[in-house]
Amino acid sequence: MTRKTLFFLFALSLFSLFVSLYRLGSRDVPKTFWEPQRVGETVLVDLGETRNVGRISCFFGLPRESTYRIEYSEDGVTWRKGPEMKPDWVFRWEHVDGPFSGRYFRIVVEQPRGMLGEMAFFEAGSSRPLPIASVTALSASEGYERLFDEQAIAQYERSYLTGTYFDEIYHARTAFEHLHRLPPYEWTHPPLGKLIIALGVALFGMNPFGWRVMGVVFGALLVPVVFFLARLFVEERYALFASALFAFDFMRFVQARIATIDTYVVFFVLLAFLFLFRYFLHGAEDREGLRLLFLSGLFFGLGAATKWTAVYAGLGMAVLFVVHHGLRARKNPLHGRHFLRRVFPFAMLFFLFIPACLYFLSYIPYLLVPGHSLRDIFRYQLSMYRYHHDLKATHPFASPFWEWPVMARPIWLYKGEGLPKGYISSIVSFGNPALWWIGGITVLFALVTPAFLKRRGVFWILVAFFSQYVPWMLVPRITFIYHYYGCVPFLAVLLGVFFAWLEEDNPRARIWRWVLLGGAVVLFALFYPILSGLPVSRAYVARFLRWFPSWTFFSGGE
Repeated sequence: MTRKTLFFLFALSLFSLFVSLYRLGSRDVPKTFWEPQRVGETVLVDLGETRNVGRISCFFGLPRESTYRIEYSEDGVTWRKGPEMKPDWVFRWEHVDGPFSGRYFRIVVEQPRGMLGEMAFFEAGSSRPLPIASVTALSASEGYERLFDEQAIAQYERSYLTGTYFDEIYHARTAFEHLHRLPPYEWTHPPLGKLIIALGVALFGMNPFGWRVMGVVFGALLVPVVFFLARLFVEERYALFASALFAFDFMRFVQARIATIDTYVVFFVLLAFLFLFRYFLHGAEDREGLRLLFLSGLFFGLGAATKWTAVYAGLGMAVLFVVHHGLRARKNPLHGRHFLRRVFPFAMLFFLFIPACLYFLSYIPYLLVPGHSLRDIFRYQLSMYRYHHDLKATHPFASPFWEWPVMARPIWLYKGEGLPKGYISSIVSFGNPALWWIGGITVLFALVTPAFLKRRGVFWILVAFFSQYVPWMLVPRITFIYHYYGCVPFLAVLLGVFFAWLEEDNPRARIWRWVLLGGAVVLFALFYPILSGLPVSRAYVARFLRWFPSWTFFSGGE
């Protein structure tokens, strides 16, 4: 690799990292919690004088079915029954609205054993928390004073910057539970992805930045991985083009910034294919060849320990492996016997035994939970299968597999609150049209153009692509556009190979490569607000970004 290419690749990866870190999430969220243990525990709050309270906000940790009743009084003698506060989400600000006219407020525990973080009272018409004159325990357990020890960071509105959104309520929560040896709430996927999220939490705390930062790191690392994958088949400039195209993909950006596990499984699967392709190109079963095969199996195992969808990739890898050695055996019958004696046992070791061990090791945090045993791990596997097989849920943004390539139904992940009139804040996951639409056309072109299909690497890339796509055609449960995420890197690599092939006989065609890349960059900039949650004019989104009626980016008039 030339220094120039290395510089551009490093700059592209760094750009991807820092753009994703911008407004990723706050670290200033409540860190202390009151955890009442008995029904009826009561905390008395004195505001110092009668106030017209318009909103009461509270940051909840793990809910554990906890419920709290608010009572208020002007004189401390006559009390009015207020609303219940019950957490609908985890590690997020929730609120109840008044008005509540009173000086004294009682927080009464109706269902205990929850984590109640900071609480704040806001006067009607104000978004600044009212000062607290005193807090007294009428019959409260230790730690009640933690309810009002971080008033400076109290939030009037909910926001992705200060709390969980979408499936973070499962994955970020479970990461926290793994760190504290608690029974995991989310068990429908293997643990490794949540353990990676937990690493970020261990480093930066249980806050939005902490539970999202590892996804951003892995999302940025995907950019050079795509380069090295494309570099196996094309020159550096085309590999850099593929990498840049993927760097500006909408879904890579959005999925890297949310604390779910999809970016991790895509990363591991991509590396598994990378080392498998290198093994094919190496052409020998010497020590180096077996090392490459081992690395492919290792990353396949890490992917399977993150999400079962990695097994789909494993099927594609198995097809390529059999075809590769089958063709070699046809040319040289001795290779068949050599394969059975030497290569096949190592393949079983690398792609079955080692992944099985990694999968089991990922469940160690389960064994550290008091009362859990090996039997529970096997029970989880059966429950996991039944969950995905029997799931009958519906969702307004679900979409079948045939809609993904054309992006008929993006998934709306987040809607902001409390914005100025005429402004919205949204986070939507879908693809960059420059990559998804042109890449999809290139896939079809490859299937009907023998001259291109025979190009080195094209068949391998197509098998990898379809191994991540075709299995979803057979899945009976509801699906979403982000299930196409694993296919997208291969679209970028295929486009790199396509332009290398096209420009061999048509050097002037390179202008279209630059047009495509420039278009991807411009589209990323245009759509950035609804990919990142940045407040933006609703009129701008409606006029310039909502290209089709099925693209829902805001409430009202969809």
